[in-house]
Amino acid sequence: MMPPSISLEIRANTVDAVAPTAVCEQLARIVNSPGFTSSARLCRFLIHIVNKTLEGDLDSLKEFTIAMEVFDRTSDYDPNIDAIVRVEARRLRSKLKTYYEQGQGMNDPILIGLRPGSYVPVFRWLDTHRANDSRESGALSEPGAPSIAVLPFVNMSPDPGQDYFCDGISEEIINSLTQVAGLKVIARTSAFQFKGVSIDIREVGQRLDADVVIEGSVRKAGDQLRIAAQAIHTESGHHLWSEMFRRELKDVFALQEEIAQSIAAFLRLHMPKARSRVRAFSNLDAYTRYLKARVLLNQQSPETLRAAVQQFRSVIERFPDYAVAYSGIAAANCFLALFGFVSGREIYPEANSAAERGYALDPESGDTCAILAGVRSVFEHRWDDADMLCERALKVQPGAAAAYMVRGMSLLCRGQINAAESALRRSSELDPLSPGDCARMAYVQYLKGEYQAAEEHLRRSFELDRDYPEARFYQGLLHLQQREYDRAIECLSPSDFPLEIGLLAAGYARKGCGAQALDCVEKLSRLKETQYVTPLAKAFAAIGMEHFDLAFQRLDEAIDHKTSFVNMLLVEPFFDPIRCDPRFNRLLKRLNLSN
Repeated sequence: MMPPSISLEIRANTVDAVAPTAVCEQLARIVNSPGFTSSARLCRFLIHIVNKTLEGDLDSLKEFTIAMEVFDRTSDYDPNIDAIVRVEARRLRSKLKTYYEQGQGMNDPILIGLRPGSYVPVFRWLDTHRANDSRESGALSEPGAPSIAVLPFVNMSPDPGQDYFCDGISEEIINSLTQVAGLKVIARTSAFQFKGVSIDIREVGQRLDADVVIEGSVRKAGDQLRIAAQAIHTESGHHLWSEMFRRELKDVFALQEEIAQSIAAFLRLHMPKARSRVRAFSNLDAYTRYLKARVLLNQQSPETLRAAVQQFRSVIERFPDYAVAYSGIAAANCFLALFGFVSGREIYPEANSAAERGYALDPESGDTCAILAGVRSVFEHRWDDADMLCERALKVQPGAAAAYMVRGMSLLCRGQINAAESALRRSSELDPLSPGDCARMAYVQYLKGEYQAAEEHLRRSFELDRDYPEARFYQGLLHLQQREYDRAIECLSPSDFPLEIGLLAAGYARKGCGAQALDCVEKLSRLKETQYVTPLAKAFAAIGMEHFDLAFQRLDEAIDHKTSFVNMLLVEPFFDPIRCDPRFNRLLKRLNLSN
């Protein structure tokens, strides 16, 4: 049984919106209460973030902007040195908690809350009757969805090599919970950052922006399974729920669904009945082999991705109807191409046939839908088909971060920047510790001309992975666009990534250092003897050196090679010097894009 104060904060079974007028009335109650009238600065902070949220201006609820607008900091404010916003946010959360649990707010109809790690307040009805009145009058604001993170379950088996099996249990519970509409489920990439790490659960909640964390352990001995799971409220550290599950190993698939159903029931949320699984998915041997391949896929280095492809191939040789194994082949191949390790043209035939086969075998899987959507957009430029597949993926799994990411990047290619930003922001919320999501949010801000915001997202990406190539690539583009050629050269010089070497050549050329630019071009030619080098790298160099005929030749080749970033031709400012050339529109037509 949850303590009343805890249930108040995480109660998630209501999805009724709160009208702006009702929020304003509640705000007035709070700031005029004895606990708040003595703290003018906290009142100013609360009023500011509530008003900005009601206005729909969520982009301004960032640490830097709040520091200037609320706490009178100047444009040289550095959040790494001055933590005033974070400190005051913690004070505000504590003050609101006291207000609702011990003060005047104990009987108030509306909760105004602030989750750890966020400056966007949530508005929630605490009175069922008033919520019904709101529904009838047409409320406008959407309440914050509950947020939950499933950490990797600990291996308590006699065999330490069973880690992959425990990870698989956790992943399947995450996948099941993403089917629950209205539940924010933190993606595997972020939740698994805490694998094997001893850390206070409150910090986990802050870093993941999660209200509740699920943790547990798995003991596999022979054909017997024992799984212990518990839910912890991240702000208070209170244990809210726990349960022990004992089953035979052959029942692992039903057991995963049972655990997810128990978690949903604890949160008072309705979880759809488990969809029927194809025959091969219920095969324990197939599942075990698939999990081992997934471990390799998730590491995402050139070596492990190639090994994952081989492992997935061996799975479908033995189990030819195993849908997710086909999708695994497609995903691993796509990552190899997206990261520039191989030519997209080289991997496309297998990636496409595998993605199509996986989808045909299981069209009700969010994974098979999202992976086929990625193939349709990145390699085939079938944008409408990609949209429909993303929509299907999110209908099956409303909390699937990957589907939001694919949708966002597909929209971005077509110049629908605001819609793309919305989708990518949702992906980032579901996967807050993903350096890739942070980098892609930086790229959106760069395209909007919001360079300071782009820098903040890049800083976050580098904090998560200091060598993440996508972030470094976007950082180079950002510096070049701002004509900060020395900074561009500084960040790109250490790289052996072909696209970044091409950008480096452009940086040198625009700075007037022609000899160094030619050195970069020669380096690309040498690299081509030992590894794949996309023609887009030399296209970057040619544009920077104003060799435009060569640039168009290389861009045509890049499209032939199915290089992923060439899909940004419509929106990427680096291509502005050649945008007015009639040949540019012909390139866009090849990508099914219109200027």
